[in-house]
Amino acid sequence: MKYGRVLLPVLFPLFLLGTWQIAVEVGWWPRTLIATPLDVLKDFFVLLSSGELLAHSRVSLVRLVEGFFLGSIAAVLIGSMVGLSKTVERLLAPTFQALSPIPPPAWIPVLIILFGIEELSKVALIAIGAFIIVYVNTFQGFRSTDQKLVELAMTFQKSKRELTLSVLLPSALPSIMTGMRIALGLSWILLIASELISSKMVSEATRMEGIGLGWLIYDARRFGRPDDMIVGMISMGILGKATDMLTEYFEKRLLRWRQVFQGA
Repeated sequence: MKYGRVLLPVLFPLFLLGTWQIAVEVGWWPRTLIATPLDVLKDFFVLLSSGELLAHSRVSLVRLVEGFFLGSIAAVLIGSMVGLSKTVERLLAPTFQALSPIPPPAWIPVLIILFGIEELSKVALIAIGAFIIVYVNTFQGFRSTDQKLVELAMTFQKSKRELTLSVLLPSALPSIMTGMRIALGLSWILLIASELISSKMVSEATRMEGIGLGWLIYDARRFGRPDDMIVGMISMGILGKATDMLTEYFEKRLLRWRQVFQGA
């Protein structure tokens, strides 16, 4: 039973890999369009040993972290103000409600006009996507606070600051963290779009310095290197899972009080 728990989750991936390998080997899928798992594994170690894969990964992670944190921090600050103040809500909420339905990729032409095709436009696109989701979750988190808790705090004559820190913020925190995890997933999608903003021919030296995993995937597709393309996709999947696990870890640390109450 113990071994079954370990083996069961890997059976389906192994089945998919085996089917993929056979489909390419027997010619069901053309080798010129898709590489076999063994080819991808070999290419992974080639790119890893040359340092190119690490360079692309580093560049993409920096862009993702900068955009995600800029958008999330701004969203938490503004969402908190809107959620805590009716006046600020009347001032800002209608504008953000009008902008929220706009898909983040639709901002690409505007960002190119404002910031060009360099780094700032890439980071800004990720920040916009993260902001929209975290803002909505932050605002809803504050507004969905149980009024009985607020009334209880008022009974003990808590100041507005104490009420915010001891009741409203803890109540909103689960919603905020949920928004941040969703925004992180969207940020990886927008990272691909942002790195295609300046897709162009580059020198070998520039390539080795790192341009981003999104560029690696696009460049591999354009020049018929399916093994590089799949390595880029897998690398994004691994890094995406790692960042999600890190966010989940911090979420559990921040919301330990909730686990205590659920256990009780």
